[in-house]
Amino acid sequence: MFRRFVRLFLFCFLSGPAASLSAADAPQAASAAVSGKSVVLTTAYGTTLDAYVAGPEDAKRGILILHDRRGLGNYAKGWVDRFAGLGYRALAVDLYDGRYSNDPALATQIMTSVDQDSVNANLSAGLDYLKAPGRKLAALGWDYGGGQALWATLQDPGAVSATVIYYGPLITDLARLRTLQGGAVLGIFAKRDAWITPAKVTAFQDALREAGTAPLTVVQYDADHGFANPINRVYDSTLADEAWRKTEEFLARHLAD
Repeated sequence: MFRRFVRLFLFCFLSGPAASLSAADAPQAASAAVSGKSVVLTTAYGTTLDAYVAGPEDAKRGILILHDRRGLGNYAKGWVDRFAGLGYRALAVDLYDGRYSNDPALATQIMTSVDQDSVNANLSAGLDYLKAPGRKLAALGWDYGGGQALWATLQDPGAVSATVIYYGPLITDLARLRTLQGGAVLGIFAKRDAWITPAKVTAFQDALREAGTAPLTVVQYDADHGFANPINRVYDSTLADEAWRKTEEFLARHLAD
């Protein structure tokens, strides 16, 4: 099912080649410059994955960052540094086994070849790495990673207090959604999105309401899919900044001591 969503999105959205992602495209740290480090994590299956981590080891807030359809690159790592600058212990995990591409055709091949069960193991490994006594956790992602933020929460719902989905594929399976245990969800969507359409957002709202397990806040902007990432041709800096403010406020509220 997820792969069918991906193929539909790529057909509707990838009408031209993507620009190269440079260091300048990565978000700036919120305070003093923060530089993370690469780490290797091990899943419950004994497989390994690359990750990037930054922030105080004794932080009371942790966040799992999930990359978009291109893979783990400077953009996701820049957000790790940004959250670290805000005092979070932040971690971005590689869900593509080292693969990364700005080329739409190759990105399509990578995304549609990924097995969700394997990805779920990587997500769980990321959450396990972030866990610490007294620390509250969140999951956040964009596009492909937005959907994976929700999957991350479903792997360990008791551990995740807040989930942020930026225009990612949604789940309406009530059996799955009923496993959530009260962690809040923020969904940021685009009204002109040809993949995650307003109708799909409404269906997600209805399903989560019926499941009755997690409060949901939905924000919809008059924009296109991918508006928050400066690499995208539809990038809108004003709306991206507004979405960030809402994200920061949401996380501060739900990860408060």
